[in-house]
Amino acid sequence: MDFRKIFGIKKHGEQIDNISKIKQEFEKGDKTFEKELPAKYNLLQEFDINNLRDLCIKTTGHELSVEYYDDPKSGRKEITPDKEDYVQFLTDELSLSEIISYGLKKKIISKEIIKNSGNNLGK
Repeated sequence: MDFRKIFGIKKHGEQIDNISKIKQEFEKGDKTFEKELPAKYNLLQEFDINNLRDLCIKTTGHELSVEYYDDPKSGRKEITPDKEDYVQFLTDELSLSEIISYGLKKKIISKEIIKNSGNNLGK
């Protein structure tokens, strides 16, 4: 009787194959992220702060939070997220296709911008 089959235990070689496949998937994802990074950043520069905030809420379920710090001279100060904070956050969180889709839907960007950008958008 083969107890490995009963308990779903894989042979050592099968485990190594699965680990190798998972590693390849991660590496592929990392390469895609690196390739799309400049295009995502450039596209998000076309959005205004309200569009970025809306995109953030619609895709992540929340907006960036206000941060506070204590200034010894003037007391507690509030730091609200600015455009660059949203751009950096969304560049990390979204795929290029999600940004393009939202931008086209809201008419922030046009198909011509995407077409004329060519390699800059990873297309």
